[in-house]
Amino acid sequence: MAATRTELVQQFVLSITEDIRLYRKLLALLQHQKALYLKFDGEALSNNIHGQLPILKQLSHNASKRSQALLQLQLPSSELGVKKLIRALPTKLADNISKQWQMLASLIKECQKYNHDNGQSSAAFHELLGELTGKERHSYEEHIG
Repeated sequence: MAATRTELVQQFVLSITEDIRLYRKLLALLQHQKALYLKFDGEALSNNIHGQLPILKQLSHNASKRSQALLQLQLPSSELGVKKLIRALPTKLADNISKQWQMLASLIKECQKYNHDNGQSSAAFHELLGELTGKERHSYEEHIG
């Protein structure tokens, strides 16, 4: 049975709330991961990364469901579609959802920043380990340069 328009909008809105909660959890893990690189704690790093995987899987699932909901509402699966959906809501609800959407976007950007920084730390961590163990690995720049 196909979901009604109201159900699709409700699912969309609830997924934003859930993703805000999930991105906050992910952000805490990413911040902790950054600290773990500085401590050179490989086991804790591995546990941290494994803890991120189910969160990332759920975030991907939620984003896919939102995209499907937009398409079923005959809106583009993009920022434009989200804005059209929000504008179609009653004003008080639209204001609240717009703020939540902005908060979600901000959390995503912050997580991306930490993820990027952690990627650089990971590369440096592995390079240092290679030097310490005598199994020298060449940096990415050396391969393309």
